[in-house]
Amino acid sequence: MTSDDATFFLNIAVIGGTLLALSFVTLQFFLSDLLKRYELTGLPVFRSRNVKEGEQPSDSVTLPDSLKDEMLFDGDPLVIFMAFSVAVTWIQFLVPLTIGLTTAWFGEHLGVLASELTFLLGAFAFSFVTRNKAIERLRPYLTREELLWPLFGAILLAFYAVAAAVAMTSALSTITHVPAFLMVWNRWGIGNEKASLFALKFVCILALLVGTYTTNKDMFIFFKSVAAERMRRRWLISFVHERYPKLRKRVDMAKSETLQKAQLPELLRKWNEGCPEIASTHDAFIVAGQRALTQVWRELIEGRSGAPSWMLDVPRIANWESEVEELLRRHDSPAGAAAVA
Repeated sequence: MTSDDATFFLNIAVIGGTLLALSFVTLQFFLSDLLKRYELTGLPVFRSRNVKEGEQPSDSVTLPDSLKDEMLFDGDPLVIFMAFSVAVTWIQFLVPLTIGLTTAWFGEHLGVLASELTFLLGAFAFSFVTRNKAIERLRPYLTREELLWPLFGAILLAFYAVAAAVAMTSALSTITHVPAFLMVWNRWGIGNEKASLFALKFVCILALLVGTYTTNKDMFIFFKSVAAERMRRRWLISFVHERYPKLRKRVDMAKSETLQKAQLPELLRKWNEGCPEIASTHDAFIVAGQRALTQVWRELIEGRSGAPSWMLDVPRIANWESEVEELLRRHDSPAGAAAVA
């Protein structure tokens, strides 16, 4: 390895370290906006670990009050997205940082470099897959290239795997026999050291570019998710306090005007005693089912302060309101009245 190679790896490590430090600004952006959501939520939040006697939720405590801290945060796709989005970015910047410092300070130890890259490759694969699963659950608007992220991630993993394989194969060739077909670059007169350095330089530069790109893109994914959630929460507050009481009165009037409930089966079924068919993206409520979500809904309409409204799928509630309104209009119309008669 020449002095120019050592200088290159040292410079690439400095760049990676600088970008890694700057990524903490992104983390602060994530945390400050995420904290605002939890500040508005009132829950006892039972502890999951090192629990003393009397700190476990009793059988009479139901969801959402029975939530433990582990399920509260690990079951939230936005928290998972934030955590593993930051992990993906940090791993990208750690690639040039670790490889650059190892090469510049300790020389060309290809076995060590290949081991470092393999470890980071595994961490990146796990973080990238978990991050993409969280995005699927959040279902934000994605641009065309964002829809291709799984493909791009697979290609990036392939580049990392090839670079690690080249470095490891070159390292093993110095201590044991390696089949010639595994070192195809030798056919073109390229030595093991030169091939390994080229592969490592390539992935270092690629990691810097990908890390910068994902930082920018993930900030916008987070922004779109949080902005949509806040608008949904504002809509839900408006609906619960303003339109829901009026809607309930109209349904009660429709029932009182009818001699038998059987004459309004569709309206009564859709109204469901004032409770819509609610869904949630939170793991705790996906497991617990509709009964637990109904409890959150009852707390909302009863005006409980700090009810976790962000756990509810608000668009479904909007559809439910629209469908109930349509059924009431049919009942109030002359044609509907004639049908009832």
